[in-house]
Amino acid sequence: MKKNFHTFILLTTVFLCAKPSAQNTSIGGLFNDSWSKITYMVDKQPVFDVSKNKSIIISEIVNNINDVDNHAIDIYDEFANNITDIEGLTLVDRSKTQSLLKEFNFQHSGNVDQSQIRELGKFYGSGLIIFGRIQTDNFSQSIDTDKSLITTNGCNRTSKRVGVYSLDVNLKIIDLKTAAILFSRTIKSKIKRSGPKYDCQTPPSLDPIEFYQSAKEDIGLQFKELFTVHQKKYEINFQTHRKFNTDLKKAITLLEIDDFEGGFAQIKNIVQNINDDKAKSFALYNLAKMQLFNGEYDDSLKNAKQAYMLNPKNDECLEIINELK
Repeated sequence: MKKNFHTFILLTTVFLCAKPSAQNTSIGGLFNDSWSKITYMVDKQPVFDVSKNKSIIISEIVNNINDVDNHAIDIYDEFANNITDIEGLTLVDRSKTQSLLKEFNFQHSGNVDQSQIRELGKFYGSGLIIFGRIQTDNFSQSIDTDKSLITTNGCNRTSKRVGVYSLDVNLKIIDLKTAAILFSRTIKSKIKRSGPKYDCQTPPSLDPIEFYQSAKEDIGLQFKELFTVHQKKYEINFQTHRKFNTDLKKAITLLEIDDFEGGFAQIKNIVQNINDDKAKSFALYNLAKMQLFNGEYDDSLKNAKQAYMLNPKNDECLEIINELK
C-alpha cells in the first residue's frame, strides 16, 4: 500500500496560506473545539499513471454474487462516467468492444488470458484494459435500543435501525500490448447510517437501495481518484492521557504554527518518556497515526501493533492495523 502525502491544511472557518516545510508538508489555521483533534485536507497523488495511455477499455464487470440485479451494469456505468472526466483519456465505446469481449468470454468468466489480451491489442493498439469483479455486495441492518432511567408515557426505551451496505470491487489494469498486469487493487465502500428513533416500538426497515446508491457513487469516485490528483479530508484524533497531555498540547501547538518536524519530534519524545502501559499505548497510537499520515507505513503498523499489545482495549489501533496489513 503506497500513498503520497504532499500538503495538509487545517480546516477552520478561516483558511491561512500553508508554508512548505522540509517534507513539503504544512499545517495552517486554528484548532477545532476539541484541542486533541486536527482536521485537514491532504493533496494525494494518483496511484496509477495513465498519462501515457490515451485509450482505455473497461471490460464488463463480473458479478458472481448476484447476477439477477443490475449492479454490474451500474458499476460499469459509474466507472465509465468517471473515466471520461479525466482529461486526455479516451474510453473506447462499449458497443465496439462488447462483441469482442463476449467472444473471449470475459464477461462471465472474468478470466484474464494473455493471448486473448494480445488479440485485443491488435485491434486497438496501445492502451489499457480494466477488468472488474464484484467481491462483496451486501446489506445488513440491526436494531439499536437505548434504555433510560426516566419513564415517559410508560416508555423507557428508544429504538432505531442501523444499516450497513458493503460493496467491494477488485480491479486489474492490463497492458494491451504486453498483456502484463500493471495494477491490481480492491476498492471498498462501507456505508453506515441510522434511521430515526422510535419510542417503545419496532422501527421500520431501512431501504437498501439508498445505501447501495451511496456505495456505488463512492466506488466510482474512488476509481477516478486512482488516476487523478485529488484532495481527501484527513483527521487525527489524538488519544489523551493525564501523564502526557501537557506535552501533547505542545506538540499540537507546533503543528498549528506549521512546525511539522517539531510537532512530530514531540510526539516521538512522548513515547520515549512514558512507562505506564496504558499511557504508552495511547502515545504509540498517536505516533502511529502521525507516521501513517507521513507515509511511514512499516513503522506505523509496528507501533499500532505494539500499542494494541500494551492495551487490547485500545480498539482504534485495529483500524490502523487493518488498513496497513
